[in-house]
Amino acid sequence: MSAVLVEESAPVRAPLHDRGARAVLALARFEARRLLLSVPVVIAFVAYVAWIVWRTRDSWDGHPVLQDADRATQSMPMLVGLAVLLGAARAVVRSERHGTEHHFSVLVLRPWRRMAGHALSVVPAALLTAVCVAGQFGWEALKAGAVGHASPAELAVGPLTVLAFGALGVLLGRLTMAAFAAPLLVVVLLFVFVLGTGPSGASGLSWLAPVVATTGPDPLPSDLLGRPAAWHALYLAGAALSLALLAVAVAGGRTAAVRAGLVLSLAATVTGGIL
Repeated sequence: MSAVLVEESAPVRAPLHDRGARAVLALARFEARRLLLSVPVVIAFVAYVAWIVWRTRDSWDGHPVLQDADRATQSMPMLVGLAVLLGAARAVVRSERHGTEHHFSVLVLRPWRRMAGHALSVVPAALLTAVCVAGQFGWEALKAGAVGHASPAELAVGPLTVLAFGALGVLLGRLTMAAFAAPLLVVVLLFVFVLGTGPSGASGLSWLAPVVATTGPDPLPSDLLGRPAAWHALYLAGAALSLALLAVAVAGGRTAAVRAGLVLSLAATVTGGIL
């Protein structure tokens, strides 16, 4: 008998960190597509666009005041945010509901990387909301009778609200792993924020809500109305990032980068909330 020694070259493999990052982005793209095509999110965006067309066509009798028009873009994104919250939470608990959670142990993704992918999947919904906000405000600004100036911080509230609600859905799904938790939270948020049972506009606590309505006879800019629009935008951005990083940390991603990001985002949230 003779033995033949065959030398095989080892397959070229990408570093684990690189493969993990690519897998996170691939999961984020997949989940983002499912989220945007889910029935609640599609209905919310269709209703949002229909509301923009119906309202903006003859708003302010063709003479919009832009410092009022920017604040008018903030209410409807809350409904989109609730739909995104529901879809993001359902995506996180999908494997638990279908009994496929144990299959993920053979993949390159660790649980905390999967949470990072779910958190990133809500970003396209926020970007699409930003497009709708830009379309609504741009329509107002292009009218011949438009006057005044807009606040970028006020315009950012809508997309940041969707981002924060989506991150809250990811965290809720990770903490509960129950399909009924997200619908119950959506009902509570509807009563608190949408139906007006939360803190009144005269209370300082009202600025902890995503959207704060200001009514008055005079169309004044946000600064003259005492609206801390920039700090409120910082508060919403910090809250969204804090919720996303907290979901990653709960799933086991307690790396130095995650801990540092969580500390900084919480600091931004507290600073914006106080100021």
